[in-house]
Amino acid sequence: MTYEEGILGIPKQFEYQPEIVNNEKIRPFQKIIILGMGGSRLAGDILNMYRPDLDIYVHSDYDLPILSLEALSSALIIANSYSGNTAEVISGAKMALEKSLNLAVVCAGGELLNLADQKQIPHVLLPHTDLPPRMMVGHDLMAITKILGLDANDFKACGAIDANNLKSVGTQTARQIGSAIPLIYTSERLNELGYVWKVILNETAKMPAFNNRFPEADHNEIAGFQGDWASGFHCIFLRDELSAHIGQRMDLTANLFREHDILVATVPLEGLSLIQQIINSIILAHWTALELAGTNNVDPMSVVEIENFKKQL
Repeated sequence: MTYEEGILGIPKQFEYQPEIVNNEKIRPFQKIIILGMGGSRLAGDILNMYRPDLDIYVHSDYDLPILSLEALSSALIIANSYSGNTAEVISGAKMALEKSLNLAVVCAGGELLNLADQKQIPHVLLPHTDLPPRMMVGHDLMAITKILGLDANDFKACGAIDANNLKSVGTQTARQIGSAIPLIYTSERLNELGYVWKVILNETAKMPAFNNRFPEADHNEIAGFQGDWASGFHCIFLRDELSAHIGQRMDLTANLFREHDILVATVPLEGLSLIQQIINSIILAHWTALELAGTNNVDPMSVVEIENFKKQL
């Protein structure tokens, strides 16, 4: 499957109906901790944006978060790794087992699946494809939603998104970026969306990219774009309508950046619901990164540096 086919297939992922093996072993919980790295942490980030009331703790490190045993014991810990071989996630899952904590697994195979089978851990086996984890957010979201017992109707509605309709905007955004370093800005509420864009641009286009959020950026970052420091950047403001205050800050900051000859593009979030807006924006990020990968003459699928680094570890 090509990268373009993968983008076009993202909405179809929301038709996925996951099955939880050993579902009856999931104990009642008050907190949610998701262990995930790289593309496999993105579903947790997306769910955090859409349902901040769930207060999901996304842990991207070895072992478990440094919380009290009481807090860990009250949580459902989801070890989420598409490959099933992510060292950091495996270490956290094994620690959860040692402490007899409430653990579930989401993966497409690997050591995590072996562990889940051997220890009869509740788990969802994701469909296996040759696409990278960053392109599998639909399957991942549906699996985690199922494990958490959440209503999936809003997510299923993302299946109606026309991914092809976003391609031209992605191409335009990529051409605006050119050879500049993208700086992605969002509201605080959607900070993780800027991070998703960063991940996609890093891994697909093989280029540096960074993200920050408002209002925090106006209290420090805007002081750093003066003189020669301003050259070589292109700012992307992912504009939502969640706060009029943030919209005003984005407008004023865009004017300030332009005064320093920094290119700024405002990309509005569009969709019938917040989750559709988020998924639309992620698809747009993929189209943007694919166009830049072509311009940079790099393979959008492979992540050789990351794989080589894992081998060295």
